[in-house]
Amino acid sequence: MIVDDLVDVKGVDLLCWNDLMEKAYGLKRRLLARTDENLLSFIHSDPEGAFVASDDYAGIIGSSFSHVWGTTGWIGPLSVLPSHQSKGLGKELLKRSLLYLEDQGCIDIGLETMPENPTNMGMYLRAGMNPEGLVVIMGKKVDLRELEEEPSGHVNIERLSESAAEGNITEDIRRISRSFRLGLDYSKEIALTKEFGFGDTLIATSRENMVGFAVVQTAPRRISMPMTTVRVLALDPRSKDEFLEPLIISSELLAADASSPEIHIAVPIACRSIAVPIACRRGLDILFSRGYSVVQTFERMMWMGSSGVNDKHYNFCSWTG
Repeated sequence: MIVDDLVDVKGVDLLCWNDLMEKAYGLKRRLLARTDENLLSFIHSDPEGAFVASDDYAGIIGSSFSHVWGTTGWIGPLSVLPSHQSKGLGKELLKRSLLYLEDQGCIDIGLETMPENPTNMGMYLRAGMNPEGLVVIMGKKVDLRELEEEPSGHVNIERLSESAAEGNITEDIRRISRSFRLGLDYSKEIALTKEFGFGDTLIATSRENMVGFAVVQTAPRRISMPMTTVRVLALDPRSKDEFLEPLIISSELLAADASSPEIHIAVPIACRSIAVPIACRRGLDILFSRGYSVVQTFERMMWMGSSGVNDKHYNFCSWTG
């Protein structure tokens, strides 16, 4: 893919997802196109991992994006024009992205898809991917009258854009990232959020040590669909549980400052043998107590390795475009 392809890629994405919404869910409400910045950030992140499929007559008929977070790689969005689906095109785009991520040295490779969609699940299972567990998207309306003041006490929350130590936090970000999975690195997502003006990163410190961070994107992914997304929320496993809620509160305040009407946070659910315990139960309890509800679920599918999800870590992140 090259930048000049993005106009056609945007059209394929729009037709693909509106077709899915109508056929799979009976939804007549039409999605609007992705913003230019949204797609530009995807291709800028990993330009050699962005692929298009083209037809001699129809032009671009499919696309996929690959994302590298250190030694963790994920894929999305993957879109195929409705008139060219069920012909193996999606599987070929998936294969190209998987091989790209492997060539980049990723040892943990996967994606997220809607578990209720048998077509998508079937394609990923046939490609050799295995379900690891659900990711629950928790969301709520942002009500200015109910928002709390900036958190205080044992933790200090600072916006990266206003921090005097902005240039010195990358190693702390990588240290916390690696505590969940060897080689995982969220610093690229923080850099993209800053470069494209998507929002800000919240830094939590206690006694002058970083204990966590949250990448909060207030810019919409699609035109006229304002919504804040907490792209990553990570807490050092050695830190106290009480540091989690201040990051959530500050994310809500950031959404309010951006006049965003809604905020979403992705919370993984871990799978272990027969039982399926909820991961990060404390995190879910806090979100429910603050008025969040389940908005959507995704199944995290792994081609190799693991995403490092377990019930002891606060590692909230989304692998969807």
